[in-house]
Amino acid sequence: MKVAYITAHTPYGPGETFVLEEMLAMVGLGVNLVVIPRNPLKTVFHKEAQRLLDNTLWLPLLNTEIVLTFLKEFFLRPRIWQVVWSMLCHSRSPKILIKNLAVLPKSVFIASKLMREKVEHIHAHWGSTTSTMAWIVSELTGIPWSMTLHRWDIAENNMLRLKVERAAFVRCISQDGHREVLQIVGDGYSDKVKVLYMGVRMPDSSFLQPLSQRSHFVVACPANLVPKKGHKFLIEACKLLREKGIHNFHCLIIGDGPLEAEIRQQIAELGLEAFVKLVGRLPHEELLEMYKKGEVDTVVLPSIVTEGGEKEGIPVALMEAMAYGIPVISTETGGIPELIGDGAGIVVKEKDAQQLADALEKIIKDAEFRREMGEKGYHKVYEEFNLRKNAEALLKMMAGGMR
Repeated sequence: MKVAYITAHTPYGPGETFVLEEMLAMVGLGVNLVVIPRNPLKTVFHKEAQRLLDNTLWLPLLNTEIVLTFLKEFFLRPRIWQVVWSMLCHSRSPKILIKNLAVLPKSVFIASKLMREKVEHIHAHWGSTTSTMAWIVSELTGIPWSMTLHRWDIAENNMLRLKVERAAFVRCISQDGHREVLQIVGDGYSDKVKVLYMGVRMPDSSFLQPLSQRSHFVVACPANLVPKKGHKFLIEACKLLREKGIHNFHCLIIGDGPLEAEIRQQIAELGLEAFVKLVGRLPHEELLEMYKKGEVDTVVLPSIVTEGGEKEGIPVALMEAMAYGIPVISTETGGIPELIGDGAGIVVKEKDAQQLADALEKIIKDAEFRREMGEKGYHKVYEEFNLRKNAEALLKMMAGGMR
């Protein structure tokens, strides 16, 4: 089967590692893949992404050829006028309309290319402008399409009702997201909106690590430095651990983002420089190698719901740690309890540094508890968040959605 994936940047740049992993799994299943990043960067950050470069159509959002082709097609194909009219009618704000119009020329340009490539299905990650592109191409070519919705893109509601109506199917990555989508588009579309979790590659079970013999317990927080990740509550929890006389730990904050200066300042003000370290963003394969080598004892995501309502879906960062038998701690926000409930991890209240510190203390001091939780987490991910299994299910949905 020949499938086109429309992404934001992947395989270029540091983000969307979960999309990268899914596409690699599709290739492993024999899919003939065409990748179209909406705004491709010029550098490859993750080594694994090199494997997809030959499958990728690198095009800027706009260039002279794209604009000239669009102008020519616009006056020759009335169907494009209907697409523009639909955008005008269904984009719920001027900002969203402008974003959708911005991807129109590139979408028109790639439509004929995908027809020539004999693509059988188009899949877009995100309900924002990447799915707008997939919808436009489908409207112009008749190629069936689908989209994966995550979290913020549901709240943005970029023509969601129209897109759900026109898509072959819509995949949500959590039950929580599924409920939100149906609240927007109506229960009449429940047959089209499906829940299929994202997945992670499962290491061989022999990679399940024995308990660490290091003198210092290593806590990792692999998360972009943005408000919804709640880093400040983890740092406060580290201060509380010190106040309890627990000094045998290191906390590694792995990621980058706009809150870096603020987080550094908090670490300094609390005198935690010897305990909390900002590592920066790591290539995906390096982070997994740390897990494989047993260099991390627990992974913590202190996620919150922001004042603007932004929250997590089901973080792949937690799945990846659990796949290596690493115990995890996170909060009751978004779809997180779907992953780590029932003893597969520790769920604490959001914005509660004391609960987070208590959970860390339990994991640090109780080796048997830590081992049992790591095993439960591994089996939970193997059964429900297994990349190969879920990619097979997604491919089956794509094949079933062909017109």
